[in-house]
Amino acid sequence: MTMKPAIPGQRQSAFDPFLWGGMLLIGAVLAWLSIARYLGYNAGMLDLGNMAQAIGSVLRGQPLIFTFHQGATSRLAYHVELIYFLLALPYALWPDPRLLLMIQAVLFVLGAIPVYRIALRRTRSHFAARSLALIYLFYPTAQTSVLFDFHGDTLGMPLLLFALDALDERVWWRYGLFVALALSTKFYVALVLVLLGPLIWWYYRERQVALITTAVGLLYGIVAFFVIRPLFTTASTSEVHQGLNYITFYFGQLQLVLNDWLPRLIHSLVVFGPAMLLAWRGWPWLLPGLPIAAAMLISTAPGPAYDYRYHHYALVVPFIVMAAIEGTVRLQQRSQTATGRRRNWRGPVGLTLGIVILSSALLVDTPMNVLFWRSPPGWGLDSSVYGITPRDAAKDAFLAAHVPDDADLAASTFVATHLTNRDTLYLVRYADERAAELFAEHLQQVDGVVADALFDYRVFDGGDFLGGSSYEQQAIGMLLQHPEFGLVAARDGLLWFERGATETERLTQTWTYRDYAVAPTPLATFDDRLVLYEAQLEPLGDRRWQAEFVWGWHDSATSESREGPGYVAVSTLEGVDHERIVHLPTFAMLPTPAWPADAYIVEQFVVELSPDIPAGEYQWQVSWYDLRHSEAYATDERSRVGDVFPIGTITVQ
Repeated sequence: MTMKPAIPGQRQSAFDPFLWGGMLLIGAVLAWLSIARYLGYNAGMLDLGNMAQAIGSVLRGQPLIFTFHQGATSRLAYHVELIYFLLALPYALWPDPRLLLMIQAVLFVLGAIPVYRIALRRTRSHFAARSLALIYLFYPTAQTSVLFDFHGDTLGMPLLLFALDALDERVWWRYGLFVALALSTKFYVALVLVLLGPLIWWYYRERQVALITTAVGLLYGIVAFFVIRPLFTTASTSEVHQGLNYITFYFGQLQLVLNDWLPRLIHSLVVFGPAMLLAWRGWPWLLPGLPIAAAMLISTAPGPAYDYRYHHYALVVPFIVMAAIEGTVRLQQRSQTATGRRRNWRGPVGLTLGIVILSSALLVDTPMNVLFWRSPPGWGLDSSVYGITPRDAAKDAFLAAHVPDDADLAASTFVATHLTNRDTLYLVRYADERAAELFAEHLQQVDGVVADALFDYRVFDGGDFLGGSSYEQQAIGMLLQHPEFGLVAARDGLLWFERGATETERLTQTWTYRDYAVAPTPLATFDDRLVLYEAQLEPLGDRRWQAEFVWGWHDSATSESREGPGYVAVSTLEGVDHERIVHLPTFAMLPTPAWPADAYIVEQFVVELSPDIPAGEYQWQVSWYDLRHSEAYATDERSRVGDVFPIGTITVQ
């Protein structure tokens, strides 16, 4: 294939205000959204938290150690992300997951520079170079990779483009450097290099470079998979990542692939389709990335892994872009050699850019998407995506006030991501059928637990939802009855349990049955489902109160209303926000589905009011909320059962 000569002054070709303006805009938006997701407690331990803990472990002299449900293990036993050792250097200056998110967003947009340089060098057109750089910046799968937590292969995406730019320019030391960096992001970049070698031989006629590239990829892949991974595999390494179990885990249920072939096909169209008007003309450049894409499309890992919204296709993007560049070159050549009417090659380039931008606006959750602003559940400024609520600020304050910096912990899934600078960090609940058993094991290894009785993250799966207020209900019940742990702090549903807490430190929570010779008169009924018979509030001093409530089922309550996850009672002080008091005995120790139909349930609990509440008189109110409702965590009229009932007035000193 005949290559076009380089443009004079090509080393300064990337200094284009249009290019840098696009990079700054896209980079700022992606960084803002990534950080907003973190600040809103919507970025979980899987995977941002795990990566942050692993990188932070290097500062403690450990080889990328993080806590998985089986114990402490190394990232080197998983995907061999050696690049994380380099990231430990800036992380030492600011050990915060937000730094990783910013690095990822910045590195991604810097990938537009090699795209621009290659395109300008090959086409000698600023229009083409700008358009192709924007195609990269707006490419849907590229943006979703950046927005989904933090991953090595997302870092590998721009690094591969820098390597391809050096290859195209034949600057071999720079090519070698970026190949090495790309390999360090994940071990399966080796497969990309193995297939890149033959393309280099055919396209650039660089036989020696081609052979070295393939050999390096093959050798590194073998060493990483069969030497480094086993070397760091321990009894705590997840079984699915031990040895060849990795292959079985990701590709062991082919019948499942056949069963849902249609959604997999649709996701493949999302991955490749937006640029295909140009890319099909440069199809050989798609080959190095095809095995990665194919592996994801037939993967049976949870997620589902084939979903374009994850990071799994990040390493495919550089080759889609390279195919688009080659397609543009061929259109140019065709227009120049055409006899008769000269064809305009700019039209397909501009149209492809338009398709990519439109696809991004429709498929990626950014301000370009109308759903971002409408914010239905699961989109945009919804509290489970990018929305930052006042309760998130309350979480920050709660963690700062109560959780020791060096304590070994178990923590709520999205709270844990804010507590990664420690050796041991389990989750209160793992998405595992053995969740309760695992939690019991982990309690033996931790000093404290942060749980959330108003778990405010939920995702929708068809007509059902995952998460919601009852997500950690079982674990909280286990903690309240564990002899070695005591509840020592509670604020707006957030709970801090400490090992070895003294009786005076504990916020005691108990329940019992009560017998009456004569049935008591109800104080209040809640939608003919629940009945309040008695309520007492006793001041204990130091802003502590002991509350006692007597509850029962209403005679009209149906068996259907008594089943399911049940209900949660929440007390509030009128006019005071984000100081909700969850009635833990009837939420987690004896949940309403366990109540006998004709029993009187007495719950007693101690609550310590926040010092942020000004002194004065407040009306204490109580209400019930249906845990079957996805928005029960918000404790508003959407999930409320009946009306709010005023108990009485208390004086806060």
